[in-house]
Amino acid sequence: MNPSLHNFRESLQQRLLDFLWRQWSALGVAGYARSEDPWLIDPEALLLFSTHIARHDSRLFDEILDWLHINGSWINLGRLGSLHKDEQLGDSAVLAAIADLVSRDSTNQKWKLLIRRVEKGESPGSTMVRRLFPSIPVLKEPDPVFLRHGLERGSIELREMSQSPRPDQPATFLFKLRALFGVQARAEVMAWMLAHEKGHPAEIARQTGYYRRSIQNVLNDLTASGHIGSMRVGREKTFYILRPDEWRFLLTWPNAETFPRWVSWAPLFHALQTFLDALGKPGLEEKSENFQAIQLREVLRQAFPSLSRASATHGWASTPDLRGTAIIPSLLADLDALLG
Repeated sequence: MNPSLHNFRESLQQRLLDFLWRQWSALGVAGYARSEDPWLIDPEALLLFSTHIARHDSRLFDEILDWLHINGSWINLGRLGSLHKDEQLGDSAVLAAIADLVSRDSTNQKWKLLIRRVEKGESPGSTMVRRLFPSIPVLKEPDPVFLRHGLERGSIELREMSQSPRPDQPATFLFKLRALFGVQARAEVMAWMLAHEKGHPAEIARQTGYYRRSIQNVLNDLTASGHIGSMRVGREKTFYILRPDEWRFLLTWPNAETFPRWVSWAPLFHALQTFLDALGKPGLEEKSENFQAIQLREVLRQAFPSLSRASATHGWASTPDLRGTAIIPSLLADLDALLG
């Protein structure tokens, strides 16, 4: 066994769990971490990534369930389903089980539609039941909701200690906009425009996870308000322009000077998910260092399209051409920079 590769996976997994705690705590989960990050959180991408990573921390997973029990109406279910399908992000069975559980609250009935949408896109697979938390055996009667979706876990006891996202911090800025404009594309468009000041509908669509036509319609409506301008090339509107000074009343947190940075979280999370999946392949730790290095570079190649899409908003330091497992510390340094 190569300790370098084993330690790399363990270190990466712990970094990601710490990151998730920080992000969910900023949204109102009862936790020990608080976020002072300058970017806004994408709740749909974060939830999808958590269906994969939070399975390695049962307390975090259940605190997320507790948060959704109270705040499920703030999630854009259409966008959640689209990101899951288009970005191939998250675990389908875990997502369906969460939706099933959350939909049992009278205020979250719409989550039932997500169950059908997620399961419709899945091909019939094995009926084998797997543990939701791989390292925790189920010693008592398993939870019937998760078992229905092929996942075995213990009973769920929600503490109801989660809070709603606060409007006075950069991380929750998208929720402030959803409170103003509704849980729909308009909130994401405004967040993106305030971070960039100008943009083209196609680029905004790529980074927000909506169809271009939907973004175009939103921009047309916002332009009619007189607070969004447009530049024409020929007969077509191409770029839309926003004057940030007109929106400074939204900067309600201490020492606020600029609007939160927009990060394309979905492709970045997809790349990180690809890394962990590849590193968890059985037998890889027993292979030679050269073989492992080849596998790591192949993972980088597979993740490169997603990293390229995320790099414009979050940065990615290209890993030098290192040999053997010397690539591991370089990758960790890059990931540290990505996750802050």
